Amino acid sequence: TSRGFVFVIYHVYIIPLFFLKIGATLSGRPEARFEAYARSFAGCGDYATRDYRRSYARIYEYMACLSHGTDDKYKALYVTRAEDLIGRLVRLEALETGRHAKEFFNLSSGETYLEHKSYDSKEVWGFLNYGPFKDVNEMKKCPIFQRRLNEAAFAIIESTSNRMIGVVLLVNDDSQNLSISIEAPIVMPSLEGSEESIEACFMIMDKLFAVGYRRIQLALDDQDSLKKKFAGQLGFTKEVTIPKHMVIKDANRDSAIYSMLNSDWKKGARSYIIKKIHGTKMEKFDVKNNKKESEREFQAQFLVEKLENNK
Repeated sequence: TSRGFVFVIYHVYIIPLFFLKIGATLSGRPEARFEAYARSFAGCGDYATRDYRRSYARIYEYMACLSHGTDDKYKALYVTRAEDLIGRLVRLEALETGRHAKEFFNLSSGETYLEHKSYDSKEVWGFLNYGPFKDVNEMKKCPIFQRRLNEAAFAIIESTSNRMIGVVLLVNDDSQNLSISIEAPIVMPSLEGSEESIEACFMIMDKLFAVGYRRIQLALDDQDSLKKKFAGQLGFTKEVTIPKHMVIKDANRDSAIYSMLNSDWKKGARSYIIKKIHGTKMEKFDVKNNKKESEREFQAQFLVEKLENNK
């Protein structure tokens, strides 16, 4: 019976792994692909669905195995920042005042920053209830860095340069009803609606649905046409406009309320965004292999139970 159990595990679980990876084989490091897949799969945690863990691990493996340099980079990141979410264009770090406040102030102040030209800071802060800020110390006191227990914030880090390019917030976490609100990324005007912003939101939404959330809400100023366009890029559905919903900087705000449901995510919204970020080939590969691996897991579980019953 034990030999039969080993046979099942080897042929149903181990062998398929050699055919479902998508990263390059690095010279001198034949194990790099499998190590990358394994650490990212394990790093997703026990509460995430297996479909999510497999899909995330494939993307992570591809990014980690582009070169020896990226292999070294992501190995080191896993040791020091295992909870970061890794994408093709960006990665997400938990926002920390000491680590991120100064850089975020510099990129959102409107002043010339690195290769970026100056701009009117109201383009970033005009529709928000805080900002612009006179200095970094004033920014540290705002809700971005002074969060409530039911809120979270992430720094958006550009993958190639390792520079911070923005912030994305989660608010109104309702764990009892499995719903939460995401706020549109706060980025420079040149990155408004960019693939980087889309991928940042996608990674958060994908993880939220994978751990059991049923509804994600996005509330926007009804006059903010750019953010409303961004909601459409993410596949959100508009539910309602609430007149005089808030007072923002001494002015009435009508709020446009959008939502994404877990059922809509599964039916096609997720695949739509994967195609937008990674291309049609990757989207089809993801769907095809999740189906194959799910079938193999079902077969393996059936055979294991059969072996156990025959003991």
